[in-house]
Amino acid sequence: MERVPMVKSRKETFRILLLMGTSHGYGRQLIDGATQYLYESGHRADFEFRGYDEPIPPWVREWKGDGILTRRGDTRTSTILRPLNVPVVTVSCLDEESDLTVDEDAVAALAVAHFQERGLQHFAYYTQCDLYWTQLRERAYVSAVERIGKKCHVFVRRTKTFVPWYGWKTSEKKRLAQWLGDLPKPVGLLAAHDLHAREILDLCQVESISVPGEVAILGTSNEAWFCRLPNPGLSSIIQDSRRLGYEAARILCAKIRGEPFPEMPLRFPPLGIETRGSTDVIAVNDEDMVQAKQLVREGAERGITVKEILEELQISRRTLERKYKATFGRTLAADIVTTRIERAKELLRETDWAVGNIARLLHFVSEVHFFHVFRREVGCSPLEYRQRK
Repeated sequence: MERVPMVKSRKETFRILLLMGTSHGYGRQLIDGATQYLYESGHRADFEFRGYDEPIPPWVREWKGDGILTRRGDTRTSTILRPLNVPVVTVSCLDEESDLTVDEDAVAALAVAHFQERGLQHFAYYTQCDLYWTQLRERAYVSAVERIGKKCHVFVRRTKTFVPWYGWKTSEKKRLAQWLGDLPKPVGLLAAHDLHAREILDLCQVESISVPGEVAILGTSNEAWFCRLPNPGLSSIIQDSRRLGYEAARILCAKIRGEPFPEMPLRFPPLGIETRGSTDVIAVNDEDMVQAKQLVREGAERGITVKEILEELQISRRTLERKYKATFGRTLAADIVTTRIERAKELLRETDWAVGNIARLLHFVSEVHFFHVFRREVGCSPLEYRQRK
């Protein structure tokens, strides 16, 4: 019969083992969130610097502690960790057994909306390797594209390891270049990871394909130094990985104490998109719509109104609203609000400015009005959003 781990006293200090890779920004952010909770709660953490997919180190079999956070939940991991007879919480989406993971449907919906806002009518997905999490992301994105009545063009290299495209066999490189060249243009391309997005950006430059003019490229994870390095910079989806790590540590400690914890798996939506040059495009032939979108981008921060845009364009409101919705997937008024909120999210992430100052900068009627609109659009208050970051 399986033994039940001893329940710890509420006031006792726990020793937690963090088995999460430190070689990628996503894994380091998970650790950052987990250690934040452990620090606040007075517990200690053990970990080692390790690669993204390294096996569990042998010394773990001799480790003595109270609970384990790990990114792995496969058979090999379970076989090693089960004899330790301590609570285990798995994070991320490397396999079916993860307790806390990314909300792939939310990632996909955000990517599609990002491309629609730029007037893109064609969609593609690229991944450099065929793993469980890339399959989840692919299915979610294809479904999101199909829900708006469009087709998603997919390229998947059927391998479990990451090898830069320039290291592929000649026939494989030709196949990828052919696929990229044959895509209907302009196209919004979601890559499974920032590394994969960089692959496509490099290949586009080799093949003389304009980015973002012909191919707008969006990655995920938003490891800042990596995304800023190329020219143009890579736009990327910002995962809520610190919060994921924080909640994982909190749930693990609840397990150790024998307290109730949420039903799992728990899924965490992304924080937003860091927009850089690789998706900075307005892919529209209608000059009125291009001007309207530019006015929204340039004027949202100062509180531009639909009336002001109508006066600038000298076009009827009915015509403008109908064409704008058909082109960008949302009404003009809604796009103004969304653009202001995205700017607010950026300021909350990147500065320590008071919320009231941000509300005034973005010309909201009042701080209370800003809180109301932000909660309605984002699902949490500005302060909660900043804390999650």
